[in-house]
Amino acid sequence: MTKPLSELEVADLAFSFREWLVERQDQVKGRRKGERTRDRIRLATVDLLNERGFRELRVSDVCERAAITPPVLYLYFNSKQALVEDVLREFLDRFSLQRARQPAQTAYESIREANLRWILWAKANSGLIQCLFEFSNEIPEFGSLYAKANHEWHLRTAQAIMRRFPPNHMDLPSLHLTIIALGGMMDDITRKLYSMPDSNMLGLVNEVAGSDEHLADFLSHIWFKTLYPASPRVP
Repeated sequence: MTKPLSELEVADLAFSFREWLVERQDQVKGRRKGERTRDRIRLATVDLLNERGFRELRVSDVCERAAITPPVLYLYFNSKQALVEDVLREFLDRFSLQRARQPAQTAYESIREANLRWILWAKANSGLIQCLFEFSNEIPEFGSLYAKANHEWHLRTAQAIMRRFPPNHMDLPSLHLTIIALGGMMDDITRKLYSMPDSNMLGLVNEVAGSDEHLADFLSHIWFKTLYPASPRVP
């Protein structure tokens, strides 16, 4: 079993988009009033998306939560769709900027940190992640963009693995497809744990892996044995 992380290390991995917006909103110095107002609207939108989801989101509720009038909101966003898309694009941008705390020394360490980061990210941003799926299904243009971003993210992951810890039995296209398959497993499990809680999945995970780190260990063993089947043992 990998050494447990400290509370500080876990907090570093558990990025909350809402908390990041709050921190940016509090940074008044050097920011124009319009930028702060836009962020206040975004923060209200994130809170409501977490509470109700995209389909139940109403512009009037965003205005009430942000303490503004509809004409003020429409100065920055011309529709509910434009507002939600703005929030989701920035949410994805922030995720893409997250980096490993330090270069991993082994393939397993690299896999485990990435998986633990995703588990904690999915837990901290469950409403927004569910909104990503809903919005992608309802808005084809955004769905195409999201699919492309996912494809490229999986490709970058495959390229990084091939560069640092290449599996002997795979070329890059095969590795890319494998990463997509394993990533789908992560998406499905975390969605059933956090975004759309499934009592059967919750019970099973609590029985098999009683903490976020244990779940990361369990799933990372699957990744490791899939990518490195000839390895004599899993760390």
